[in-house]
Amino acid sequence: MSRDTESELLFASYCRTYGLDFKRIAVGPKPTPDYRFSAGGVEVFVEIKQIESTRGLNPNGVSSRTVGNHVRSMISEARKQIQAAAREDHPSILLIYNKVDEPFQSFGTESHDFIAAMYGELTVRLVDGRASGSYQGRNAKLHPEKNTSFSAVGHLRRTEVGADVTIYENVYAKWPLPYASLPNCIEVVRVEVENAK
Repeated sequence: MSRDTESELLFASYCRTYGLDFKRIAVGPKPTPDYRFSAGGVEVFVEIKQIESTRGLNPNGVSSRTVGNHVRSMISEARKQIQAAAREDHPSILLIYNKVDEPFQSFGTESHDFIAAMYGELTVRLVDGRASGSYQGRNAKLHPEKNTSFSAVGHLRRTEVGADVTIYENVYAKWPLPYASLPNCIEVVRVEVENAK
């Protein structure tokens, strides 16, 4: 039997605090998400990953990182677990817990990290040497032909009173979340992307 990670214990505590109808999924021979919960009669699956790499973090000086890399890495790691839920026609969420720079939990998991990892790096159009709008460009982990099994990717964060969750919509999801039925304790960031379905 495997031991729950710090992030999994935090998520279970979060669910109990807000009265979410959740259940731990037993570990088996094939990849599966960690949990499932019910939202408006829809079963939603949740995979939880935690960032432990301190690469680029220098607590005593200047830190550097590529925007979105931590989140991109977690999306790649969670792909098989999320696909298992999608094969059963269920929406699924990847939640990422940042264990690296506590108490802030923001190095590599700020809002722009999620958007850049999911939809691509912010790119500015130049016309005649002047900025003429911007768009999400290269290094997108989600698009119409890739990772459509992810309904959302989000941040699980420890707070002074427990935890909070912010999720970012995957506009290309094959199985979208029932946003109107999600509990109020989950902060939802709906996303507009050019050329989205």
